[in-house]
Amino acid sequence: MAPYFFPPMWEQRRICIAHTLRKHCAHSVLEVGCGEGNVLSFLAAPTLDDHPITELYGININRSALLAARDRLLPADYDCRDLRVDRFRIELFHGNAAMPLASAEPDAMVCTEIIEHVDPKMVTLLTCVVLGAYCPRLAIFTTPNAEFNVNFPDLNYGKQTARSRDPDHKFEWTRAQFFH
Repeated sequence: MAPYFFPPMWEQRRICIAHTLRKHCAHSVLEVGCGEGNVLSFLAAPTLDDHPITELYGININRSALLAARDRLLPADYDCRDLRVDRFRIELFHGNAAMPLASAEPDAMVCTEIIEHVDPKMVTLLTCVVLGAYCPRLAIFTTPNAEFNVNFPDLNYGKQTARSRDPDHKFEWTRAQFFH
């Protein structure tokens, strides 16, 4: 039986990202590999924070995912009813992490669950581009923890027949490998 989390892991991850961004007073955030806009829409929700996020940028290489993000980020009814005190801007871009965005000078960058989809030889290049091209004060990277796979017996963690959680994953690191 698969482990059960409450709130679900995806929500815990988003809460942690939002908390970290607010703790570091990030007002503008660029998400590299924003996909369908799940994290961006979570960060776009209004808060009563002293340090609200006022600019969100997303970049993704998949155009159809970007169109889904655009739809997800359209103003909700409460956005028109409960107007924000602070200005708020969202921009989405079609491209890859190496594409410089003239209009984006983010305080922080987020790469959520994308590095495991990149060829291992390109991960260092990705991080150098992300950190070098934009020079954010804060960068948040998340990736699945391979050690957690022991909780999924069908993945055969630690055996020669081990497999990843997602067939598109090029690798799944342990905590030690992530911090290496």
